[in-house]
Amino acid sequence: MSLIGLQKKLQYEFNNKELLELALVHKSSNNSLNNERLEFLGDTILNSVISQYLFEKFPHEKEGLLTRMRSHLVKGETLTNKANEIGLIDFIRLSKGTANLSENRKHSILEGSIESIIGAVFLDSSWSGAHDLILHLFEKELSAIESNQEFRDSKTELQELLQSKKSELPKYVTKESTNGFESSIKLGNKSYEGYGNSKRQAEIAVAKVALDNLKSNND
Repeated sequence: MSLIGLQKKLQYEFNNKELLELALVHKSSNNSLNNERLEFLGDTILNSVISQYLFEKFPHEKEGLLTRMRSHLVKGETLTNKANEIGLIDFIRLSKGTANLSENRKHSILEGSIESIIGAVFLDSSWSGAHDLILHLFEKELSAIESNQEFRDSKTELQELLQSKKSELPKYVTKESTNGFESSIKLGNKSYEGYGNSKRQAEIAVAKVALDNLKSNND
């Protein structure tokens, strides 16, 4: 598919189109020349821009709350939603085997690709260019965030729910996989799986799957 449409959705036009193309190459497609380095760079820039935004928007809040707010904004689920909003999966170069994975298995790929695009924009322009891209992508979330919200990840929420029911806490079995990390837990006679770019993200992902299931059964 043409990258012109993607650039319109990003509201950014690349000077060096090769950077954008590289940002969309998953390691399953090319093990030696892919977007992993750009992803590393983009992750750092994303956290820095969000940190600066929160620091300036909430001048009287303490470090602990700002950290939880940032984690809430840059969590894997939000990045996956951003990727889906711009139809990013249609542009990512994947191996045939990876392309056939279920949508849940592709979440870590989408998260990483959003970060790699941020890294590519930074190299293509400047800090200002990456800054503006991030504020555009996260405009809805940033405008809605308030300091009186609760900022718990799914793993913490699941633990608190099970403790309130005096249920046994899950044991997370997490291992590295081809596309990041995969984690599984068992609650009663049901097993759940989740995936992420890091061990922490995978465990939060599987906790969310279990949490959603428990909540739906209680409705």
